[in-house]
Amino acid sequence: MPLSVLLKQVGNSGFGTIAGILTMPMLIPLPIPLAGFSALVGSGIILVGCQLALGYEKPYLPKRIARIELSPAASQKIINQIDRLLRPLEKMSRHRLSKFSNSWWGCRMSGVCLAWDALLMSLPLPIPLTNLVPAYTILFLAIGLLELDGLFILIGYGMTVVTTIFFASIAGTIWQLAYHWWQILN
Repeated sequence: MPLSVLLKQVGNSGFGTIAGILTMPMLIPLPIPLAGFSALVGSGIILVGCQLALGYEKPYLPKRIARIELSPAASQKIINQIDRLLRPLEKMSRHRLSKFSNSWWGCRMSGVCLAWDALLMSLPLPIPLTNLVPAYTILFLAIGLLELDGLFILIGYGMTVVTTIFFASIAGTIWQLAYHWWQILN
């Protein structure tokens, strides 16, 4: 089944579906990064997040990507893995706090957070496991969008703030080290 058909079947929850599917591989803690993989995954989530922030009704995929067809075996394997990973969180999520999940400003804010977290996840940092923090943030936002759960979206907003502080502290540390070495060398 092509991805375009899958997105038509999920309807308005397509943004959460795409973000969730793209985030799944990033949730596996691999100490050895696959060069460029987080940038590839992150760019897809950035695209979806920007579309949501701009008020799109449904996600738009470029034709080349929309025509990608997964075999039934691959589709079933992906669905099984997603179900195994998401089952505990789905049991906790339900339709609540619709002010954050259904309002136009809540959707736009979720899109901005998705794009920002995906950008942070895409950074090619040589520090192991730094992708996990924004990946889990994206996961909470994606589940909130899928289940129309405002509480999960609020948690995603809070996690976005924590993720930003985490990456700002990394940048500050790198800056201090560079400044220190600059002082030593000069």
